[in-house]
Amino acid sequence: MKIRSLFISLIAFGFGPFVWGQQALDTLYANDRMNVALFFPSPIKQAITGNENAVFSYDREEAHYFGLLQAIDGTTTNLWVVTMDGYAYEFKVAYKDRLPRTHLFLNKQNSLGKVRPIPTRKLDTLVKDGTRSALLEQLLQEQNEENLGTVRRKGMQLRLEKRVYQGGEMFLVFELQNKSGIDYDLETLDILRINGSPKSKTSYQETPLDPLLRFQQPETIKSGATYRFVHVYPKYVTGAHERLKIVLLEWQGSRRLELLIK
Repeated sequence: MKIRSLFISLIAFGFGPFVWGQQALDTLYANDRMNVALFFPSPIKQAITGNENAVFSYDREEAHYFGLLQAIDGTTTNLWVVTMDGYAYEFKVAYKDRLPRTHLFLNKQNSLGKVRPIPTRKLDTLVKDGTRSALLEQLLQEQNEENLGTVRRKGMQLRLEKRVYQGGEMFLVFELQNKSGIDYDLETLDILRINGSPKSKTSYQETPLDPLLRFQQPETIKSGATYRFVHVYPKYVTGAHERLKIVLLEWQGSRRLELLIK
């Protein structure tokens, strides 16, 4: 059941069916005193562990080829990793006081296979609800000076303009600007609910939110262009110790933007 739930979580991050390949490696052993370094043939794009007994750290700002694994004594869990070239890796992770190794170099033969991205436009369907449709159009027509958060990186700028609640839905209005001189092919823009602090290895959790609709989200952000679009989610209000993380990923590129909001 854990493997199935993690598979669903990865799909929620924006990936479709697997093209299955080799079996995953056997159990990886880790503890809370030393780091076990995992080196992949392509930079790491996303990673998730099955429970709080294992922590896999990697650079979410700059795509790198390696990550660091630690574990605490408890139930055996697993680790999923997707790399920039689209290959998926799955490992069992168990605690061991004395480690048999502290680093591992992997190749594509160690992967489960390749994942196919879900085309972004599949969610940009016709809106049958007239009330929602009218609100979407109104949100994009308004000249909005609000700013709930902005992140800039390598000539790209992502701004969350507004968060609006209507009925049981939450509307997020984004502005995406490209001043990099190079077109930006957008793979996905995901929203994750964050519980706890990354400094606390046992209580930190990231959970993806499933969108109801992505309205007028572009596939390519042309150099020099600015786009505004709306995401619709089931109504969600952050708790006292929660935040939302917005993650923008480039298709076959390393320009990744992350924005934290309360």
